[in-house]
Amino acid sequence: MRYDYSTRLRDDVNSAAERAFKTAGIINITATAEQVRVRNLAENVALEDIEYLVLQAAQLLGAAIEFDALSNGLALPGNGIDAEEPAIGAPTFSQPVSIQ
Repeated sequence: MRYDYSTRLRDDVNSAAERAFKTAGIINITATAEQVRVRNLAENVALEDIEYLVLQAAQLLGAAIEFDALSNGLALPGNGIDAEEPAIGAPTFSQPVSIQ
């Protein structure tokens, strides 16, 4: 983990966290970090490091957080064999579901 992040990256993390909090009321750490990483590819910072910065920003805001890789396309629906059909017995939800 690096500690010498640029001011631009830190400002981008803070503004992305604030924007996510204002629009959704909850900060998706994984999705927000990926958005920041893509906007700052030249800095060559690992996704895990940006996730940690987003988590810190969310804590400073006192925001609710979630770790959901489904919203950024990292996970395939169903069992991965046939993207058209969900896995047998797997629940299908039309919107993201929280298990709170």
